[in-house]
Amino acid sequence: MPKLVVTDLDRTFWGLDCIAPAAHLEALAELDAAGHTVLAATGRRLRNVARLFELNGLHLPVVALDGSIGMDFTAMQRFHRIAFDPATLSNAMEALASLNIRPCLYIDDHGEPGGDVVMPENPSSEPSHLRFLDEDVNHALSPTDVEADVLELVLTGLPSDLAHLAAKAVHSEELGVARVDEPDPLYGGSRLTVSPLGISKVSGVEAFCQWTGQPFDFAAIGDGVNDLELLEAASTSIAIANSHAALVANADHIIPPPEDNGWATVPKLVG
Repeated sequence: MPKLVVTDLDRTFWGLDCIAPAAHLEALAELDAAGHTVLAATGRRLRNVARLFELNGLHLPVVALDGSIGMDFTAMQRFHRIAFDPATLSNAMEALASLNIRPCLYIDDHGEPGGDVVMPENPSSEPSHLRFLDEDVNHALSPTDVEADVLELVLTGLPSDLAHLAAKAVHSEELGVARVDEPDPLYGGSRLTVSPLGISKVSGVEAFCQWTGQPFDFAAIGDGVNDLELLEAASTSIAIANSHAALVANADHIIPPPEDNGWATVPKLVG
């Protein structure tokens, strides 16, 4: 019976090089031939996903920014978007500023040129992360220009105690969903993301199911903090070996990491 298969990308479908192993691409084709639908669910921005999909020859629907926005790259249609309420965003920024934290703002660029990242003065994120973002920064905009279009606040390279203190401040005032992922495999330290209230990869999957008219029943594959709700909601949950999800989630299956072609086993596991 055809099924929805929801997969994380980084350290799940591909490794840190962002190149999907040939065995994973073959497994993807096998799922497609069997009538299954594969939906990517990632913390990455749509612009970044588009480049990596082109690099890997992929055309999939995607839930991006941990559930804040959805795009079907096959039909090139958006199916979902939840941005911060401007007043809540202002309060969240103030709460972080009180801890001397100035986050990068990931925005909805509405498909227009100019970039989908907006920076405050002296952003607190790790320098190599800022260099990575630079090609997508809209230097013509400031945080006050995009109050209705902010999808996520992001920082990397934070000390662990500061990241958790910031997450606690966000949650205590109900300003958003804050997640701390550590250690950050690319930039070191702790990674803090703050999404609008109610947002998760699960809410993005729900939006996709409503858009397509298919039942909210899916298999999920993931490795990180932002995959825990997804794995818990899935009818078949698959975690990556030696990952945070493998340690914390009560997954139905544990598969090897991308460097060992673990995703190639997914067609057998979902049936």
